[in-house]
Amino acid sequence: MIRWTGPALAALLAAALPAQGVVRGPQAFKLTSGLDCVLVESHERPLLRMELVSRWDRSELPAGKEGLVGFLAEVLDAGGAGLYNRAAFNRAMDALGMTFTFTPRMGAFRWDVVADSRSQEAAMELLVDAVVRPAFDGPLVERERLSVRKRAAAESLRERAVSRFLWSLGDPGVLVPPGALDLDHIDYQDLLDFQRRVIRPERSTLVLYGDLNLSQARQLVLMHLGIWGPSAQPPLKGIPVKALAKSVPEPRLLAVLEPGPGAEFWAGAPRPDQGSGPAVEALLPALLTRSAGSLFPGFDMTFRLPAEGRTPLLIQAKVPLADRDALVPGFMAALARLRDKGFSPEDLACALIQWKAENSALPLHPVALLRGMAEGRLDPGLARSVEQVTLKEIDQALQAWLAPDRLRFLLLGADAPLLQAAEKAGLKPSTILGQN
Repeated sequence: MIRWTGPALAALLAAALPAQGVVRGPQAFKLTSGLDCVLVESHERPLLRMELVSRWDRSELPAGKEGLVGFLAEVLDAGGAGLYNRAAFNRAMDALGMTFTFTPRMGAFRWDVVADSRSQEAAMELLVDAVVRPAFDGPLVERERLSVRKRAAAESLRERAVSRFLWSLGDPGVLVPPGALDLDHIDYQDLLDFQRRVIRPERSTLVLYGDLNLSQARQLVLMHLGIWGPSAQPPLKGIPVKALAKSVPEPRLLAVLEPGPGAEFWAGAPRPDQGSGPAVEALLPALLTRSAGSLFPGFDMTFRLPAEGRTPLLIQAKVPLADRDALVPGFMAALARLRDKGFSPEDLACALIQWKAENSALPLHPVALLRGMAEGRLDPGLARSVEQVTLKEIDQALQAWLAPDRLRFLLLGADAPLLQAAEKAGLKPSTILGQN
């Protein structure tokens, strides 16, 4: 994933923003701590939006403690900040008429604040408390451990299956391992060390959008974040593999036995290490959607391949009760045709037009623009690469994504005939949820 910093981000935003009198910028500056800051002035309303993102790599997770990200996110969301406990922090936000959002992902934590610009100092102080000075202790950690386990135990069959399926694909949106199985190996000190390791100024970006100028922005940031400096990184502390429960390889097919009006069949694949790239992946969602009518007739199709992180490719098909018998064989045959046939020049031309139109619309929506920037969508180099993508490159990437040995499948609303159809399609052995 591309991370935009300093002048490069400012120049790119300047080219993307519409020429309006109320918008001025963007203007980038960097603190000595390594924190990248970008200001986009907009004096149309007395509002200020602040977004701070800290990023890290999955390799920084200790072996056997992959649940650290989700567990820390739960603790940060429930704990206090600065001198406030969580209840007092919420009251302080409410008193400012401020909205606050914490969004954890595997590989990134994001904090968003929207406040009246006349309360910018108080709002910034609360944001910095949440990011730099989170407050949690041992009793809170144990309460959240119990809460996570209770929620895991209360999940429906469908929720458990979807979570387990996405976790097996490495989806960055799933933060806690299925069943919260490794939380017993994570203690208070693990959470504290991980928080100090990954939430650091030199790997963070702060974006300010709204009713203040560059001088005010610099002063605001220096006043509240000037003393946030790099600290010594705690060492990684793993646990012996023999101390962990023996892992069971994820099945190629995960099926859920449950009655319902229809059935769903999902195929998923993690992003391949080779055979793909940002330019090809920018066009694949539109290409797949365009192919749905001809390759998957009669199915309600959904395709997902977000640009951010290591998100897997997901292809989901849904059918009503009357068409259940055709679901598995029809879906598998369509995947094979898609892998072998690829796309046409017309498909590629239409996908390129759609991608350009979506990018052109981003400057009309400040939040979407800044998120698109974080994902690298407006990188001029990417735009040139997208325009140069060939059908051969698309077909090679598609074959890499849909290689049969990499695909995993989820069958929701299964019954005996559907399981038999899956076995005939070569999807055995399978794990079945819902059996007595």
